[in-house]
Amino acid sequence: MSQEMLETVIAIVSDHPDYTLTMLNQELRVRLPGAPHVTPSTISNVLKGQLIIMKKLEDVPEERNSERSKAQRRDFATWLLQNAQRYNFIYIDEAGINIWTKRTRGRARRGDRAVRIVQGRRGQNLTMTFAVSVLNGLVYHELHQGGMTAKRFNQFLLETSLQCNPRQEVCFIFDNARAHGRAAEANLPAQFEIQYLPPYSPFLNICENAFALWKQALKTRLAEVRHDLLDQPFNERMATLAQLAEQETAVVTPNAMAAAFRGMQAYMPRCFDMENILM
Repeated sequence: MSQEMLETVIAIVSDHPDYTLTMLNQELRVRLPGAPHVTPSTISNVLKGQLIIMKKLEDVPEERNSERSKAQRRDFATWLLQNAQRYNFIYIDEAGINIWTKRTRGRARRGDRAVRIVQGRRGQNLTMTFAVSVLNGLVYHELHQGGMTAKRFNQFLLETSLQCNPRQEVCFIFDNARAHGRAAEANLPAQFEIQYLPPYSPFLNICENAFALWKQALKTRLAEVRHDLLDQPFNERMATLAQLAEQETAVVTPNAMAAAFRGMQAYMPRCFDMENILM
């Protein structure tokens, strides 16, 4: 296989990662009609030599890396740098949990599936809302039953503002979820501003890291007590789940959030360059 054919095969894989070897071979003949014919097994060997292997496909929304989305990331990164000395940035987000919040990886013999037997019913959800910052770690949090609403979110913003230094300018940063759409109506004190994250950009929200730490700790605790919880009446079970959820918030420390912020900053050059970011 010539260098031109190799580069063409790699380009086809980039354009169509779901193509079979036969489809890759057919497309190669379309793009290079004068090139020698090769077998699908030859293409397979060439791809392995380039460290291109089969992986689970992930569907990515077309809008995630559209020119509009990339421009919004660039503008947000510019704003963040320009205001880094002015504001204490507080990132806000929410996540749902229930008794079946659990680890997604386990162990089994090679060739066997790692299987866990669960009940069909998931149970009622609780929603945890975090406000986190580099300076303070977990600034404020609330746990409630059911999902987030615009009224509840605005009330959370007000409660968070009461935890802040009144002599410090603060900017609340959060995504454009539906419940966050009326944040401008929250009647926050004058030293508070709000800023929306660009769409499809969870890597710019350090709340994602806070929830990852918290859920990991909570999953470990639930794995230890889940069988006992299932024997409890519903109200007691939900109360115990809430208690565990509250206890595990201790993992959201200032050091952890500082590390998350440094990780987020690593994406800034890619935002300025308007690169495609798949995450």
